[in-house]
Amino acid sequence: MIAVNDRSALARWAEPGLAERLAGPVAFSGDWSTSLADVRDEDALRAARLEATPERPLHVLVSSADRRIRSSRVVSHVWSTPLPDDAFYQLTPTVLLASPSFCLQGMSAGTGLVGATVSAMEICGSYARSPWAKDGFFERPPLADLDELRAHFEETHSYGAKQARRALSHVTVGSRSPMETVVVLFFTLPLKMGGCGLPAPLLNVRLEIPPDLRAAIRRPYVVVDLCWLDQRVILEYDSYRWHSTPAAVDSDSTRNEGLRDEGWMVRSVTSGILKNDAMRRLLVSRVMGRFGRKPPSGPAFDRLQTDLVRDLLSC
Repeated sequence: MIAVNDRSALARWAEPGLAERLAGPVAFSGDWSTSLADVRDEDALRAARLEATPERPLHVLVSSADRRIRSSRVVSHVWSTPLPDDAFYQLTPTVLLASPSFCLQGMSAGTGLVGATVSAMEICGSYARSPWAKDGFFERPPLADLDELRAHFEETHSYGAKQARRALSHVTVGSRSPMETVVVLFFTLPLKMGGCGLPAPLLNVRLEIPPDLRAAIRRPYVVVDLCWLDQRVILEYDSYRWHSTPAAVDSDSTRNEGLRDEGWMVRSVTSGILKNDAMRRLLVSRVMGRFGRKPPSGPAFDRLQTDLVRDLLSC
């Protein structure tokens, strides 16, 4: 058996309709631990639409440390305790695919809280990171409901479950891209983790706009990435890829100026801004100021934020 888990399993869940096709988790009691012979079976990998290369290694589960696979094409994760009942779906006769909840449990066991929360946001979001996607991710419906995941891990106390519960407490539902997740978590994670400690925003919100702005941008409404309605704050992640043409820049500038005329604070966020101490500090100060808060001052908090940004962007 090839027991696919972790990042490889989440990427495989990007396939439209896969959950419906697989129906539900299987009660599997046989030998699920992957061997080197399994992952050398090119026909089995091809049938399951999987890849195991040095550039794109396959993440698999093994039942003990001595069964780790020594190969540049494979990343082994040890799971030596009993499997949860909903651990696997049967992808093909020879390939098991970790369920979204088991992916989260396994990834929570093997990473820090930031990494676990990023994975939880993806599972509850509308995207799947994939090495085959041109932009690094595909759109897809959420893999799990946040309330159901929280209830599941309240009843689960095996390896990784405690970290999964902590991660789920920081999830905001509705992210549509990896960088949206980065921005949300940067502004909402607690101050002690380097975040801004703000309440969860609304994501991908439709806002009706005044007639003059409608005429200028030729749309009756706009959809914004992150929004705090009460504070009238909008944050937009500006991708270098999608904002590289004059038309895109002009459209966004017109829209943003119109929203500012209506009393909104509209701020653009890029990975470069988050990585630049001075620009990040100014952005944080302005956004937190709308909530009547001030960020902690001094080099200690700057280091916390720098570390958080590094961790978020590397997940």
